Amino acid sequence: MAGELLSRVRAEIDARREALRPAVAEYERLLSAAAALKVGAVDARTHTRSSPRAAAPAPRRAPARRGSAGAATVRAPAPAAGRRRAGTAAGRARVPRGAAQEAIVAALEHGSHTVSELGVVTAMSGASIRENLRRLMDLGTVTRAKRDGKAAYALAGAAKR
Repeated sequence: MAGELLSRVRAEIDARREALRPAVAEYERLLSAAAALKVGAVDARTHTRSSPRAAAPAPRRAPARRGSAGAATVRAPAPAAGRRRAGTAAGRARVPRGAAQEAIVAALEHGSHTVSELGVVTAMSGASIRENLRRLMDLGTVTRAKRDGKAAYALAGAAKR
């Protein structure tokens, strides 16, 4: 009985694989065409999107000149080949405007937090958290208080309760 069940399941899997084979072939053709166009191409091996900017080499900076007219010139180091600008990694889209503040507010809905605690919860840098907290305090959404001698932040509506 177990042998019959295994045979039936194997046959169903084989039939499904055969049914999907044309779709897989078309998918691979589309990947190749997108790579040829270099417009949001998806790498067939990693299934990640490539950025058109990532393929182009970084522009070289003009040399920096320092000192008096007769002094030797000092050149700024040229960026390494393939080095990308700071910002989003290849294949990742930018976060929508206001998403950082929404993440902070969502974390504060569960109680007050310090900047370091918010960093753990939101996976944001301390500087980014402080800047967004300043904006949220200006809007009156967040209030600042002391907790165990440290600055803690909570939602303004939660502080009034």
